[in-house]
Amino acid sequence: MASSSTVEPRMGRLPWSARISAVIVAALVLPGSAAAAATVDVYPTGGTNTANPATQISFRGATKLSSLSVTGSKTGRHGGRMVIHPDGHGVSFFPDHSFAYGELVTVSSATKLTRADGSGAVRFRILTPPVSGDRKYLDGKPSGDPEGDPKEAQHFHSRKDLRPPDLGISTRLPGSSNDDIFLAVKSGPGQNGPTIRDAGGRLIWFKHIAVPDSPYDFRAQTYRGKPVLTWWQGKIYTGKGRGHGVVLDKRYRTVATVNAGNGFAMDQHEFQLTPQGTALIIAFEPVRYNLSPAGGPRDGTTWDSIVQEVDVKTGLIYFEWHSLAEVSVRLGTFPIRGRNPNDPFHANTIAVLDNDHLLVSARNTNALFDINRHSGRVVWRLGGKRSSFDMGPGTWMIGQHDAIPHGDGTITAFDNGGSTRFPDMPDRPSRGVRLGVDTSAKTVSLVHEYHHPGKQVFTRSQGGMQVLPGGNVFVSWGGGQPYMTEFTPSGEVVFEASILPASDDTYRAYRLPWHGRPVRRPDMIASTGGSRTDVYASWNGATGVRSWEVLTGDSPGSLHSAGTVSRTDFETHIVVTGSSPAYVEVRALGSHGQVLGTSGVARPKRR
Repeated sequence: MASSSTVEPRMGRLPWSARISAVIVAALVLPGSAAAAATVDVYPTGGTNTANPATQISFRGATKLSSLSVTGSKTGRHGGRMVIHPDGHGVSFFPDHSFAYGELVTVSSATKLTRADGSGAVRFRILTPPVSGDRKYLDGKPSGDPEGDPKEAQHFHSRKDLRPPDLGISTRLPGSSNDDIFLAVKSGPGQNGPTIRDAGGRLIWFKHIAVPDSPYDFRAQTYRGKPVLTWWQGKIYTGKGRGHGVVLDKRYRTVATVNAGNGFAMDQHEFQLTPQGTALIIAFEPVRYNLSPAGGPRDGTTWDSIVQEVDVKTGLIYFEWHSLAEVSVRLGTFPIRGRNPNDPFHANTIAVLDNDHLLVSARNTNALFDINRHSGRVVWRLGGKRSSFDMGPGTWMIGQHDAIPHGDGTITAFDNGGSTRFPDMPDRPSRGVRLGVDTSAKTVSLVHEYHHPGKQVFTRSQGGMQVLPGGNVFVSWGGGQPYMTEFTPSGEVVFEASILPASDDTYRAYRLPWHGRPVRRPDMIASTGGSRTDVYASWNGATGVRSWEVLTGDSPGSLHSAGTVSRTDFETHIVVTGSSPAYVEVRALGSHGQVLGTSGVARPKRR
């Protein structure tokens, strides 16, 4: 399988001045290079206090900077190399050696820089790691999983290696979506893995992800104009992930692997591709920080939430934002518990408001934040302790996830209803909400709320709410809950399903269209005895198969058709009567009878 790498281009071992000069000349002759903007954005932004020692310094709005100087208060002036961004709208500076913990970095240039101080320089500070005694709260084994083979798991003769959890559909009414169902079971008994099922619940594709890795946020997206599958995969440590993003094409080949940049590890909460070929992702980093404003120790350990925009092909950073630089720890709602690392922000969703702003959901503040993409400053807060809005009845959220803005002035989100009274139950039942947001009048109103149609569901973490084409909404009920429900805009339930075993769950679920044809050929196994041959055929990931044709014969080179049957499920059982064949092969046929794929020729097992 082909995969893209994130190797950074190198300028060679030139002296500092020669390297900078070479880059400026290259930038000047680059076809279509961006002209210098009035102000060039810098990341990490000025005022960041938890940058990584391995950080690159990204500039957006120009491909060249005049008289650039980068100096650390401990490490001195840094040479390095400049790499122009593939879109021609920026450049990254890679220092030739790392910065030191706790030092102040000064970036100066004759080019005007966003968030520069009175001297024209941008200054940010490198993080200070947690005190050694706090490492015991951070170092440990990843979250475990029983795996095993529960009775509810599906089993297949032709793919004995796959044992995915089943999906039970209790409601499917006219008006429900015909799109496929995307979920990634990541905890509970049985195999974990990204899963696609059709509207009737039949398995289309499953990939087993072995423990200790877990899959999160599985969905279909578009990368550079082509449909792809994406998910996060890695290890979970006390609710924080350390892993990478995976991108597959419609043939199920890996086309990209995405990692966080600047020395951080990609977290599981968000993996959003953009039309520009970039990915919006989240990282968490434990740092030593003054928690006294929130009633904690001055040298406490806290989690910094980091939002990055990463170029998928190269790994270059186009944007980086740190919660600790822009949001006071006073706004956190999780209690500080001794020396345990505090998590005052906990970013879990990134969405694009417009070209200049991002919407970030922060679970542990009970609020949404409008972030200026140029300066990194917070424009407004919706909800939480210091809301910028007058919150109408029913609009307050607690521990929310999956906050998405829409073009009609509304924001949808999964309102968990709790998480702050750790470790007690949530404050109220979870729900999906659509909020009307008037940014001019600074008011928020409740447009609609969606509750689980059966028992009250209390979900402390995870969950999602997706608005479907036509206006229906699809709610996945989060951690510890196997349910997913589709509602009409007015709240009528038209679809309800649950993962089996019921102790399995998925971070989010989606309904999306997908068309795939695997590179791998169809799978088949056959057994024969007397006058009956049983054939089992499957093709993991193929969406266009309408029927299976069985070919039999006395030699691999002389096979003839023994009949055609309609595809019934992920695996189709075909019975061939008559004399026992020496060899069997199957063909996957499309809606017009065309051959989509052919299995290998096999000898049936004698019964």
